[in-house]
Amino acid sequence: MNKVKHLPILVGFSILAIASLGTFLTARPALEHPLPQSFSQESAKKLLTAEAQADPQNTPKNDLKISQSRPVQASSKVKERYQSAVAQLSTNPRQTIDDLIGLETEYPALAEYIWLKRAQAYTLAGDRPQAANTYQQILQQFPQSAVAAEALFALAQTQALIQKFPSHPRALTAILNELKRTPNRLDLLSTAAVYFHDRKEVLPLLDRLVAKYPRQITAAQWWAIAEGYFDQRDFVKAANAYSRATPNSFTAYRVGRSWQRAGKRSQALAAYLSMARIYPAAAEAPRALLRAIEVAEPTQGVGLADRVVSAYPTMAAEALLSKYDLALKLNSKNLAALVRRTLTTQSPTSEFTATLTWRLAQQQAKSGNLHEALRLAKSVVSDLPHSEIEAEAIYWAGKWSNRLGDRGTATKLFQQVIKDNTASYFAWRSAVQIGWQVGDFNNVRSLSFDLRAPNQRQTLPAGSDLVQELYLLKQDRDAATQWQFETRGKLPLNVKEIFTDGVLRVGVNDNIIGIYQLDSLNWLDVSDLVKAEIKRLQTHPAYYQNLYPFAYGEAIAKWSNRMNLNPALVTGLIRQESRFEAEILSVVGATGLMQIMPETGAWIAGKKRRSNYALRNPEDNIEFGTFYLDYTHSRFNNNSMLAVASYNAGPGAVSGWVTSGIGDPDEFIQKIPYSETRGYVKHVFENYWNYLRIYSPEIQAKLNQKLRRTLRVRHSF
Repeated sequence: MNKVKHLPILVGFSILAIASLGTFLTARPALEHPLPQSFSQESAKKLLTAEAQADPQNTPKNDLKISQSRPVQASSKVKERYQSAVAQLSTNPRQTIDDLIGLETEYPALAEYIWLKRAQAYTLAGDRPQAANTYQQILQQFPQSAVAAEALFALAQTQALIQKFPSHPRALTAILNELKRTPNRLDLLSTAAVYFHDRKEVLPLLDRLVAKYPRQITAAQWWAIAEGYFDQRDFVKAANAYSRATPNSFTAYRVGRSWQRAGKRSQALAAYLSMARIYPAAAEAPRALLRAIEVAEPTQGVGLADRVVSAYPTMAAEALLSKYDLALKLNSKNLAALVRRTLTTQSPTSEFTATLTWRLAQQQAKSGNLHEALRLAKSVVSDLPHSEIEAEAIYWAGKWSNRLGDRGTATKLFQQVIKDNTASYFAWRSAVQIGWQVGDFNNVRSLSFDLRAPNQRQTLPAGSDLVQELYLLKQDRDAATQWQFETRGKLPLNVKEIFTDGVLRVGVNDNIIGIYQLDSLNWLDVSDLVKAEIKRLQTHPAYYQNLYPFAYGEAIAKWSNRMNLNPALVTGLIRQESRFEAEILSVVGATGLMQIMPETGAWIAGKKRRSNYALRNPEDNIEFGTFYLDYTHSRFNNNSMLAVASYNAGPGAVSGWVTSGIGDPDEFIQKIPYSETRGYVKHVFENYWNYLRIYSPEIQAKLNQKLRRTLRVRHSF
């Protein structure tokens, strides 16, 4: 969707349209994981000079490089002493030095980090000789640890750092510095590709490596390069790199997926069919055939769907839904009816049966047959946890029950949505319908809730004792660095590690990948056993707290209050626009947390009589973004649904949609002609609702009180 360019210029593309970020909440891709999926630490070093020959399918799982386990016996007083010392490191390093004296004997679990903080404090205090001496002691006492990498970096021993600790983030800094002097060193380019291909600053290095040394690159290194191109959405280059990577089912699948996302349908189809032929027993094989259906001609697609149904029964429901859609394209009503009966009979509780049933219910409602629409909507049942289709269907069943005069049933249905799909946009809409004071479209802007970030943390599902201790102490930067030191280069991450990686990334504002990691747990192609494990992981408090991080709270509260805006609504909009990445720049130039176009920024600056501002500065960006959101509210009589839609699509477009009024707001949203804006509105308000339910004690209490008394009513109708 193209943005309107006239003044007042709307803020830039939403996060759903920022090409450099990938898709987040729409078109959720299976088997598309943003982490480095390359190699174990030891094998990765070897792969810089020699190609691995083992079949990845038969390779034992790589072990993490984890610090030796040690008991954590420090008292809370000792831990608080460490936290206090670190907190004043930059402002009062001498006090930090004093506070750390002898602490390693009382807190052996963090001995190496106590030494590191002591060395850093000496540096900040200007005592360079003592700092150097302390770093040397670190190298002697902890030669294999992450803090040894910090010591080598501080002592400018860059070659030793790169060779001994290539997975440590300091190694990348050293590599980039070395490449400024010798830009075409094969060893440096290869190391960056193997360990840091997910970093944007490494993308030009991948190009240089491919251009300069195509014949020296090993198949395993091509795999790492391909991952980097795929993560950065350079799909043609990714496809070519995967085709030269270590041959296995994953890389073969990614060849097809890369071509598909590059818009090359014929190449994608050929690659998918080749993958399924060579690796028919691999987990990726049925997904490859399902993807092939998407790029094949309808007649061929029908045959491919039948092939999936026959060979991969666990994926049959998804294949049957695809076949149903193809039958409609072929105008074969008899085939469509047959497929529908097969799907609903063989897989009555699958998400794909739920999708089809919900479509049919919508068709009946559009034809005015509310009774049949209601019957179908009530029958929507999904075995997928947190099913958005089920939430939407039951919500509309409640609305239709209201229209038919059955308010008791409607209330039960709305309560069911809140209970079974608490995180859904439709849970918020249901809460509004039963009278909860959570804000509706026409009054949400002026509401304000007490939002409180939790103080306590629980152990993460993966990571060494050292990672856990640092995380529990809220030493997020050190915890994330230690985790990367332990895991960069590991193939692949399991779901516990994906969860932990996401949480630790969000903790250091690496929010785009961090949130994606956590969200990806909802759509990975995994076994039923692993799905059950994911369901357990999603009950961990850190899951939703990091899926909806509480970032820039002070600035958001300040400027929201000045503009008479609901801080939770502003937070939800920022999450959708930028994932809280302060310096992010979209492909069309939208900048910063609230994705403000430069022309919009200039227009706002003129209105505010500001000459000095920086859209990448969080404070300025939130100030300007809330000003613009207030403006869009003023254009549409403080209707937040229209204001949010206008923030995305522009006031001119929205004005054209409301010429004959709004009517039912839920129906209005369904009819928004821009698919991006339609999804954007729902996602912003879903974010808003989740910030309330996660961080508002008032809403949490209401949920706990109401839901304890709410019985599941799915089988009551």
